[in-house]
Amino acid sequence: MKRGLLLGLVLGFMLSTVDLPTAWAQDDGATLLDQRCSVCHSSDRPKSKKKTPEEWNATVTRMIGKGAKLSPDEKQVLIDYLSKTYKP
Repeated sequence: MKRGLLLGLVLGFMLSTVDLPTAWAQDDGATLLDQRCSVCHSSDRPKSKKKTPEEWNATVTRMIGKGAKLSPDEKQVLIDYLSKTYKP
């Protein structure tokens, strides 16, 4: 009984210290691009562009203004991914 309670407390503490959406997003800018951007247009559209980090920031910021659902952390992950993958 005590061991189960201790295990539950330890697991609860461990899970409370991890921001799961942020942890997921930091690993996968490609998934963000495919899932969030393709809600309004094909993911081929941004993939055909070559932009600087500043230009990607402006583009992603504009898309958020038009309704794209990205947290601040996800926004940065996406910008980093786009900047590294689709650069001039």
